[in-house]
Amino acid sequence: MSKFNQVSCGNCGLDNICLPRGLSQQEINSISEVVKAKKTLQRGEFLYHEGDNFRGILAIKSGSAKLVACDQHGNEHILNILLPGELLGFDGLSDEKHSCAAIALETTSFCLLPADSMEELFQNVPSMTRELFRHSGEKMVEDKNQLILSKRPAEERLAYFLISLSERLKRRGFSASEFKLSLSRQEIGNHLGLALETVSRLLKKFQDDGLILVQNRFITIINLQALRNLLQLSDSD
Repeated sequence: MSKFNQVSCGNCGLDNICLPRGLSQQEINSISEVVKAKKTLQRGEFLYHEGDNFRGILAIKSGSAKLVACDQHGNEHILNILLPGELLGFDGLSDEKHSCAAIALETTSFCLLPADSMEELFQNVPSMTRELFRHSGEKMVEDKNQLILSKRPAEERLAYFLISLSERLKRRGFSASEFKLSLSRQEIGNHLGLALETVSRLLKKFQDDGLILVQNRFITIINLQALRNLLQLSDSD
């Protein structure tokens, strides 16, 4: 029995995020005919494994996921975090096999645009091609910023991480100032190239300085501009 079910994009709360703007009802119907919704996954379950055959482009409907790759010693490296409305699976386009793995960080559901339906969909909805390029372009910018930031002091890395989460959640209609971290502090350190102790120390420092409020995994940003100033000061060095 297939794990995928039909989904109606027109009734999805994320339709203005995943889909190109200004689509006609016929175009939305064309997308709904090929896009499939998968059963809900729990934390730790795989959306796909490294080395899996490319099945299509995935869109997170709810929850969040992490993209990870393992080095030659088997150590896991967190490459990116995916939020509702964000797309993944582009790492499987080049040779039709995924070069990393995608793992649910919490209870997560997603849609699949099957690879064998993509060409037909692009012909029926030409703007869908541009939308996929836009999403992949956003990821390239995020990857570039992450690479540049990896050379910066630990304080700036964590500030950027919180600012980026805030901005991405805001674009998707969620609160920009209050959110739950789906990553553990150990995972945040893995993602940013920092020790667990450093992440914990900096979160406490940001709280003591009145920038954020930390309650377990819940973050309240009290002074977003002060967080931004940490990055602006580094730009002027």
